[in-house]
Amino acid sequence: MGVDAPSTPWAEEQSAGIRADVEPEAHLAGLVTNKLDALSFQVEEIAAGLSGLQGRRADAESLLSRWSGHGVRTVVLADDAVTGYLNGCGPSPGVVLSVGTGVVGLATGREVARVNGWGYLVGDEGGGYWIGRAGVAAALHALDGRGPHTDLLPAAVTRFGPAESIGVMLQRDPNRVQAIAEFARDVLLASDSDSTAADICVAAAGHLARAAHAATTRARLDSARVTVSWNGALLSSSPVLREALRDELERLGDHYTLTPPVGAGLDGVRLLLNLPSGHPLQTLTSRASIRNETTTA
Repeated sequence: MGVDAPSTPWAEEQSAGIRADVEPEAHLAGLVTNKLDALSFQVEEIAAGLSGLQGRRADAESLLSRWSGHGVRTVVLADDAVTGYLNGCGPSPGVVLSVGTGVVGLATGREVARVNGWGYLVGDEGGGYWIGRAGVAAALHALDGRGPHTDLLPAAVTRFGPAESIGVMLQRDPNRVQAIAEFARDVLLASDSDSTAADICVAAAGHLARAAHAATTRARLDSARVTVSWNGALLSSSPVLREALRDELERLGDHYTLTPPVGAGLDGVRLLLNLPSGHPLQTLTSRASIRNETTTA
């Protein structure tokens, strides 16, 4: 969450993630209402990128009704893949891979295309959970003698405890998805010197590159040079994963250029407030004003 007002500098705060069984708007309503109650000044505009929307349009009008008594005049909401896109490419055409626990590829061209984001059970290949799970599996394969020796085994023991108990412990952990996704960082750290970890990174990069390619095709992004960028700490913190992604994109076409994101943190949320009229991402954005106007495009 970020707060920007004339009387206070821009500030960002961390909060707990959204649970899969809670509607994103309900989670945001509680979070922002508590913040509005605590502020000593009036907030007129609220923008948010929400996880868990799965590409559907958010209900900005109902949240405006809830917050208008606090002086809020405008609410702009979108899927966090949209704000992630704005972090990566700003309002310019291109492809952005939002890579966290899961993966969403978003492209804007003559059309808008959203790829993956199907959740850890049936999708999100190449994301933090996918990498972490592959790393844990490789560690246990080494323990069994079904796979090569890997530094991922001692790394898994350090993070999870005795190797023989890792499987049971993770099954019993109600936060196992997050725990496994966090192991992705161990895999990325080991990839500089461990061939098994490096192979996992290359496989992850292949999934990410194919998502970018599919999004490019579906968005009809016809260009001699297609900018591919990213949003999220995994790619930002891992040169090995970035280089593997660059290589995989080159295999798919020499028109792809992997480019660092233009923003970070909540920059994409701030850009959402001023998204130009007629921009392709407006089709995925919900805006409501105190005048009870809601835009859908």
